This record gives sequence, structure tokens and C-alpha cells, in this order.
Amino acid sequence: MFELFLLVLAIAVVHSVLTKLGLIKESAKTPLATSKPTVPQPPSKDDYHQRTRDWRAKWEPLVDRTKWIPSGTAERILEQFPAPTRSTDFAINKLLNRNPALEELRSDFKNHNDVFRVMQKKLLKSLFDSVEKNPLTEEQINACICMDSSVQIVAAAGSGKTSTMVAKAGYALHQKLVNGSQILLLAFNTNAVQELKDRVKARLVNFEGADEIRVDTFHGFGLHVIATGSGEKPSLAPWLEQSGQDVEMIGKIIKDLSDRNPKFHIDWNIFRLVYGRDIGRRGAASEPDAYENGRRGHRTANGDIVKSKEERLIADWLFYHNVPYVYERDYEHKTATDTHRQYQPDFYYPDIQLYHEHFAFGADGKAPDHFDSDYVEGAKWKRSLHAEMSTALFETTSHQISTGAALSNLESELRKRGQTIRFDPDRKAEGLQPISNKELANTVRIFQQHVKSNSLTPSQMKEATASQLNDGHAARIMLFVKLFYQISEEWERRLREGGWIDFEDMLIQAAQYIEAGTYQSPFKMVLADEFQDSSRARIRLLKALHRAKNDQVHLCVVGDDWQGINRFAGADISVMTEFEKIFPYASRLTLGTTFRCPKSLCDISSAFIQANPVQIRKTVKTTSTYSNTSVLAFAFKDMANAQGHLREQFDFMRRYIEEGRLKPSNGNRITILLLGRYRNDSPSQLRSWQQRFGDVLDISFKTIHSSKGLEADYVMLVNAVEGFRGFPSQIEDDPLLQIPMPAPDPYPMAEERRLFYVGLTRAKRQVRIYTSLANPSRFVAELVAKGGLKIEAVDGELQEPCPKCKIGVLKLRAGKFGEFESCSIWPRCDFKRNVTTEGKVAKNHWLQNEDPSIL
Repeated sequence: MFELFLLVLAIAVVHSVLTKLGLIKESAKTPLATSKPTVPQPPSKDDYHQRTRDWRAKWEPLVDRTKWIPSGTAERILEQFPAPTRSTDFAINKLLNRNPALEELRSDFKNHNDVFRVMQKKLLKSLFDSVEKNPLTEEQINACICMDSSVQIVAAAGSGKTSTMVAKAGYALHQKLVNGSQILLLAFNTNAVQELKDRVKARLVNFEGADEIRVDTFHGFGLHVIATGSGEKPSLAPWLEQSGQDVEMIGKIIKDLSDRNPKFHIDWNIFRLVYGRDIGRRGAASEPDAYENGRRGHRTANGDIVKSKEERLIADWLFYHNVPYVYERDYEHKTATDTHRQYQPDFYYPDIQLYHEHFAFGADGKAPDHFDSDYVEGAKWKRSLHAEMSTALFETTSHQISTGAALSNLESELRKRGQTIRFDPDRKAEGLQPISNKELANTVRIFQQHVKSNSLTPSQMKEATASQLNDGHAARIMLFVKLFYQISEEWERRLREGGWIDFEDMLIQAAQYIEAGTYQSPFKMVLADEFQDSSRARIRLLKALHRAKNDQVHLCVVGDDWQGINRFAGADISVMTEFEKIFPYASRLTLGTTFRCPKSLCDISSAFIQANPVQIRKTVKTTSTYSNTSVLAFAFKDMANAQGHLREQFDFMRRYIEEGRLKPSNGNRITILLLGRYRNDSPSQLRSWQQRFGDVLDISFKTIHSSKGLEADYVMLVNAVEGFRGFPSQIEDDPLLQIPMPAPDPYPMAEERRLFYVGLTRAKRQVRIYTSLANPSRFVAELVAKGGLKIEAVDGELQEPCPKCKIGVLKLRAGKFGEFESCSIWPRCDFKRNVTTEGKVAKNHWLQNEDPSIL
């Protein structure tokens, strides 16, 4: 009765609101005296409860309440067996956008699973304590028991994700949820596959069916699917068998196309020499990258420094077409006044006495917002001046640069005026060197991998390209895409001719065989590792496996978006943040307890990575009891001295080991992992150190990319310096790569930040960072600024961080008017200040470390 009362009350309230809004008109009231008395009606028999009982009787037998009830069960029940409703409830629920039946079922199944989880933990305690070398944590046990339709496990570095995958497979076998032949474990590379195989063999030796579990790489499994589905195992193209051979093949294709097709040869070289470097988004301010004689800007192939990247593009076109020019030469007529300097047109062509002004005007004739308010008036003044003085003026605009009209119009004007133009792609640059054939071939290969991995059709590519044309450099984009299609067609022709496939084909064709049912998947449980490194082709394969048995396949992926560092290889980190959109009825669990890093290192590294708001939030705890300083930094005036310092550290360690003050965490030797951003960061003395200290220290070098999954007692992060090939690397991905890829992470240096985080979290005890006094990495500067790091100056004095950019440090320089301090990353940062006599005393804003403990 109470429910009925609430219903009547709700109807009355809704009626009142609608009446006040004028949506319901009140009928004219009839006088009470003339109304007929109401005749009581016998209560109608409401069969709602009976219909509900009948409805539950239909689907209840299909739900096994002795097991975990997967997510999505409620939705599937209602899809197959629509819930009965009261006619009086329908309008209210629709108005309130409620689905009481769905809410009730979800609550029912959640309560069941909560109880089930508790009971499983009690009943299977001995299993969870023994399935791995150490008892599973609460989080790992939860991950084992949860059998939702699709589960994403966000695992912190060193949190035992491999153990969790093996334990989950063991739990499924122990509970007879699946047979061993119905379990598939997928890993990113062959090393990870071997580790998983070894762990399955060692830890699940007494589990029936464990020897039938399939463990494979994505590509290896793809080959298996294609071979089974087609009846013939395909062969990998021979130029893909070793790293780097794919780019070499792209280079060969480019050469062959150039030899056969003169137009391709010209287009390729025009792109490489003139369009090779991106000029940025239309209207965006460009950050200077060169400085000379008081001029900040961008260096050209001719050696000039021009003010904008658009002017650099024009200058480079002129240089490689052998057109003599002078940049910003004084105008031939005097214009200087007591308030204005002498007018200097952008370009002057002495052979034909032509001036050329390049204006930053868009299609609407307006300048970018960050330009001076009198920029348009300045352009009008220049035009009127040339008209008054009868000097020839030619104009180009930013809009014309974007469309390609600027260079074609310039060429026409120069030829019309008698200028000799001769394109010479082999002309030696006197200033900025051009993009090499190998560099551009590498960009083409990465572009191709993304196009194939994402299975982009020509129409989808056209759509993706169009979206970039809106505010990008259209002429550059269109020329690159034109070149790409010619190269890609030749690549595919060679594959067909040899009867080969490439890595992308392995995944795409495998997914197609599963989707078409040509390959009958036997797997009811699919576990995938390193999910953050998944490409869209891998996602398609997982989706095909997940749907292969009428949505009855349990999918569990394990990954850490904080460690997503393989975007260059086609990985799309958004699969982590969008997992619930990609896979229906998904659940997210966390492994937030690390068995590796000390607490202070967890805190420092977690705060560092979560500065990027896009990263999934999590709190990392540790089982480590190491309590000494976990992150140290040593700065050098001369980075060549860093190797001598490293050797001293190794000598100290040997002495402490001999004194019994330093003991290995595992095995007989202290493990030391030297990490660098690049392969050539490997110290030249590495081999001699390994020979000299090999009896007590296990010393090795890895790039951070290749260190994923590794750990060591001590990590030495070498060459953490700011610069083009520093750390973070400032070799930016070409914006062209955004065409076939999803939207990039907008946070500055996002992938480099994740790479630095990976480097930090390899350490079981301590990280030692080797940096430069003059050019410390911005990441080091950030850690210092946030109080997580102290720096010891080894062979010089600590310098004050730049107060403007917070990236560089202040360097003392000599100028025309005396000494001044400016930022170490000048000209990108233009901060400078005069130095007084008192100001020459070094300011130690970077706290010096007093006790670089290594124990």
C-alpha cells in the first residue's frame, strides 16, 4: 500500500508541474451539487507479482549461482526475457530514465559476487597461498576470482602481473571453469612468452590440463590462426626477419620508383628537402631553434636565420632551386626615422631586382591573434611604399603556404621576370641539413604500420587526411600521402609476388578468419599481457576472440598506461583509458602493490607520472623495507667525467660488499642496470667494468625501451641531459603520423615522461641519475623543484634554474654591455638578466646532497 501511495503522490506532483507549465489544461470544474456520486468498484486483481515470479522462473535456471555471475548477465537476461511492468510505473520510469528491473538484477548479482568472493578466499586460501612462490595479495586474489565478461587489470610496475596471469589460469583449472586447451595466454614478445611458459610449467605442474595451455605472442598466434583457417602456413617477408630491414626495404622501393618514374623522383626530393620539416599548425607561434648575431629564429639550408618556419620553407625552396636571394636586406631607399628603423623586406632577388614580402595572413586576410595589432597596417604601409618608390614587390601569405599556391606562384613570378631556376637535389646545404632518405623512409614505414594496423580504407584515409587539412599544412600533407600510396602499393605488390605477409597482416588476417568463422576458436579464457602496448590490430584480434563463442569468452587484459612507451611501433595508449568503450560490460581492477620499488621511489615516480592528468589514477604501495634515499643525482660540468664517477661508485660497492655492509637482494651479486635513452648512451668502459667487478657486481646496459620487465638492485640513469638527442628526446614525431593514428596525448612530452617513469621503476633499491650542470634534463629539474631529489655537483657549481621556463639553468655569458645571465636552452627560452657584482656569487637553489648513501 505504501508503494501505491508513493505512486499516486508522484503522479499528482507530475500533473501539478505539467499543469503549471501549461502542458495540461484544467477542465472546467463541475459544481459539486451536480456531480454524480462515485460507485465503489471491486478491487481488480493485479497479477504483477505473479508475472514477476513467472519471469524469474524463465531465466533463473540459466544463472549458475555456484559461480561468479559475469558482468552483462543482467542486460542479456532483459534482452532475452523482457521484465514485466506495471502500467502505472511505465510513464514514471520513462520520465525519470530509470530501469528498475536492470537496477535490481545488477544489485542482486553484485551482492552474490561479493559473497562469492569472500567465500572463495576462505575456501581456497591454500591455493592462493601456494599457486605462486609467495602468497597472492588481496588484489591478486580478487583478479583471479573475478570472471566478468571483460576485465582490465591496471598493474603498477613490479606488482606481479605475470604471477597474477599464471595464478588466474591455475584458479580456472582448479575450479574446472575451463579445460587447459581452452586457455590462451598472449604476450608482447618472445622473451615474455618464454617467461610465461616457464612460470606455467613451474607453478601449475600439478594442475590437470596445464600442459595444454597455449602461450604465444600475438603474431605467433596470428600465424597459427591463418595456417589453421587457410590450410597453409604463410611466410613472413624476408625483409622483416631482422630489425631495421623493413626501413631498408622502403628505401629500396623509393630508389626503384625514383629510377622508373621521374615525377616520383622530383616529388620525393621536393618533400625531403623543402617540406621535410613540419612548419606547425596554421597561425601557431613557432619556437626559435637558432641564434646568431642577435637574431633568434630558424636556420635555413643556406645558413641564414629567418623569423618563421614558413620563411624557412621559402628560403629552402629557393636554395635547392639555385635562386640567389638576400634575406632582410636594407631597402634601397631610406625609411629610418628617429622612431623607426630602416625597412628590411623579407627577401630580395638581386638578379631581377624583385622584393618579396611574406605576410602571416590567413584565408580571411587577418594575422594570427598573437601578432602585433598594427601588423595589417604595416603591410599596407609596405605596399604603398613600394608603389610610391616604383620598386617591384611580390607577396605570399600563410594561407598560400598551406595550400601550396605560395611556391607555385613564386616560381611563376620568378620565371616571368627572367630568373633562372634549376632544381638540384644534390646541392650541399651550408646551414640546416635536409632530412635524410633514411629518416623519411622511417616515417613512411611508421605511417604504413598505423594505416595497416588500423585497417584504414581509402575512404577512411581520405576522411582522416581531411581532418588534418583544416589547420595543418595542406600542401605538405597531400604530397606526403601521394608519395605514401605509391610506396605502399609497391610494398603490397612485392608481398603478393613472393606469397608473403607482413606483421600487420598476421594480426588483421587472423582476426578476419575468426570473424568469418573459418577458424573455430576453442578458447573460453583469453589473457593478454602488456595491454598498454596494443595496436588497433591487436584490439581487433582480441575482440574477435572475445565474440567467438556468443560472448561466453572471458577476456582479461593486464597493463599499465603509466608504462605505455611503444607508440612509435603502433601502440595506441588510449586502449587503456577507453577499455570500457571497446569491450562491453567491462570491469577495471588494480594491482597497486609493488614488490620492487622502495616507498620513497614509489611516491616520487607516481607523483611524476601523474602530473599528466590523462594517466589513470592509482595509489602504489610497496612491500619493500628499503629505507635509504631512493633517488640520487650527480651533475657534471663535463659529462665525460661521469664514467670516472661510476667507476668510483663500483669501487665503493666492492668495498662495502667485502665489509659485509652491502648484500645482494637475490643471488650472489649486486645487480646494476645502466639505462640510457639511446643505444649510444652505453658507456665506453662497460666491458672493462664487467671484467673488473664481475665477481661481485652484475653490470649491464639497456635502453629504457628494452628494459621493460627488468629490474635491478641499482639503476644508473646515464646522460639525463636536455637537448635534441637528450632525455627527454626532442626529436618530435612528425604530425603527419597523426593522420592514421587516434588523437595523441595532448600533455607535453607525455611519452617521454612515461619512458622516464619506466627507467625510475626498474630499481629495487636506488636510482642514480647522471646529468649536466649546464643542461640538466627538464625531468631532473622537475623532480628537484617538487622536492623529490637533491643534486650533488661533482666537478663544478650548481646553477640556478631558469625562473621563466623552469627547464634550463642560468648561464653566465659575456655581451656587448657586460656580463649577463641567460637560459641554457636559449634561444628557445629568451630569459636574461644583467649581473651585478654581488650577483656573481652562485645561488645554490639546487640543494646539494650531503650523504650519497649506497647501502
